[in-house]
Amino acid sequence: MLNKLILRAFFSITLALSFTGAANAALITQDLISGTDGVIGSVSIDTAMADDWDIVTDWVSFEIGGYAMSQPPIFFEAVIDTMDFYAGIQSLNFDVNDTCTGCEWAYNGSVEAGFGGTVDIFDVASNDLVTFWGDVTFGQATVVPTPATLVLFLTAVAGLAARRKITKL
Repeated sequence: MLNKLILRAFFSITLALSFTGAANAALITQDLISGTDGVIGSVSIDTAMADDWDIVTDWVSFEIGGYAMSQPPIFFEAVIDTMDFYAGIQSLNFDVNDTCTGCEWAYNGSVEAGFGGTVDIFDVASNDLVTFWGDVTFGQATVVPTPATLVLFLTAVAGLAARRKITKL
């Protein structure tokens, strides 16, 4: 009986450790803040979409001036530090058009962490400047981690063990 228990424990530990190499990703959400107008928008990216150079070229959600940007973008590039998601987005550059009934606006921006940046909105039809923010910075990064496979597996094992003890009572 003791051999069976040791064998099961060894098997469980081996199986659990086999999942430790599984990728763990997160969603990073950050506000775009103007020094004069406050929060002007926000962007959420999925870190699992980062390429070999830590560049993400797509967003989960992206909003500026109360308008949600539609896909696909003309240009979108967010640089992250994959070793420290809590550092947030390091660099954000974008050129996105929003089409609505009777108007088409072009949203352009470049923001660097620690240096700030600019965001502007143009009316494509008339080429008029709609809005310009020259003092844009990133807000505090909010990171929502996706649970690692190991954690999910260990939770399932603990649940099964608890259920087995309850069944024996």
